[in-house]
Amino acid sequence: MKLRLLYSLMLAGLTLINALAQTKPLPVIRVKGNSAVMYMNGQRDRFNGFSYFPNPFSYSFGLEKDSVSFALVSETDSIAMTLRYGLPADFQVVRTDKGDTVTCHFSSHKAVKAATFSDAYKKTNEGKTIIEIPEVYELINIIFALTEYGKTEAIYKQMPYYREVMARFSAYKNHRAVQVLDSLLSKSGDKYFSLKMDSYAYQFQGNVIQKSTVYDRVSWGEVNELTPYIPLLTAFAKQADFRAFYQQYQSYYASLIADYRQNVGIPVMKRWLETQFPTRHYSAVKVTFSPLVGWNQSANNFSDNGFTEAQAHVDFPFVDAEQKKQPAQITKGQRMKIVFTELNHSYLNPEAEKYNEQISSAFSDTPKWVTPKTPSMNYTNPLSCFEEYMNYALVTLLYHDLFDKKTFETLRVNLEKGMTTGRGFRRFAAFDQELLRLYQTKKPGQTVADLYPAIIAWAAR
Repeated sequence: MKLRLLYSLMLAGLTLINALAQTKPLPVIRVKGNSAVMYMNGQRDRFNGFSYFPNPFSYSFGLEKDSVSFALVSETDSIAMTLRYGLPADFQVVRTDKGDTVTCHFSSHKAVKAATFSDAYKKTNEGKTIIEIPEVYELINIIFALTEYGKTEAIYKQMPYYREVMARFSAYKNHRAVQVLDSLLSKSGDKYFSLKMDSYAYQFQGNVIQKSTVYDRVSWGEVNELTPYIPLLTAFAKQADFRAFYQQYQSYYASLIADYRQNVGIPVMKRWLETQFPTRHYSAVKVTFSPLVGWNQSANNFSDNGFTEAQAHVDFPFVDAEQKKQPAQITKGQRMKIVFTELNHSYLNPEAEKYNEQISSAFSDTPKWVTPKTPSMNYTNPLSCFEEYMNYALVTLLYHDLFDKKTFETLRVNLEKGMTTGRGFRRFAAFDQELLRLYQTKKPGQTVADLYPAIIAWAAR
């Protein structure tokens, strides 16, 4: 009887301990802006992206060790935890700028390289500019077009191709693949970027979609976000006979690629960027697009086995009716802007990171640089704000070097108006003109990279 009573008391005690453990408050860090300082096993770095977190937010780090110490430090708080393979460490982020709280689940997994460049791959691709509409990439864009998210301007609808896609695939809008991706996008539109980009890591082998031998993932995370949904994409492709559709439109895709290659001038951009940022060189450049992509652009770069690759994932620069009425050189400059503002991140961002402390000080007064309720509010972190200012100011410098004075002035004025009035970057015109002045008066042998201290100092005034 005493043993039974003792056993009952022990069970009750364990139940109470478990209940207390489950109700224990999660660690909390308060963050103003988009980033915090991150320490991983004592090494200092930055963790960016707090402004874009959905709620809840899960993230897995690819690490060599199965257990590492991890800490986040903001302007006012800090938290510390241990990351272990597959085991979530939970905490909350109070976003003071947004006035909300996000529950986060961080974990880790064994590191896998994003890209593996074999000697054969290097030999085939060295020095090339590759422009393509990959098959699985087009498949997922067609599925996006069938979702509720696809009703937004994220999908380009002004060409016959969109209407032909909808006529061909609307019968499958209730397919499980469409429903699941629609659910993901409804929770967070930011999922669009990772799902689209990560589709580039897959290709068809017969009627089966399989992982590429080159890429594990193409977006910025530590895992391929599309992997759990590949069986659904495979089923959709088979039931909708997608591969036959893709083959049917090969001549159309080829015409867009030829137009891009002949009229957008990517090799010119690459030469200009590598002249202005001489410490950065890419063995190859890839431009990936779909005729269905609307306004969503993104970029990433990869390095392995002595080979570096810059990728831009963009929309196609279709020429609209108004552009057909204006001088051809104006249209050419406008068409160049889309891909250039993605490619240049692979050059300007690494240079900006060298001056992170100075930039953090110069751009600390966020309202001075961005406007509430405009697209500029996606860049409230000082570093990302500076990088976006530089991103488009580099467009002005490229225009300066490529076009005659009259064309350049028209393009510059329109660019500055779009950035200030359209996107809400309050001081872009002044920033743009100051960088242009620095560029026009630079000493012989100086590059844009050499001008960073001067433009940062100007911003700090």
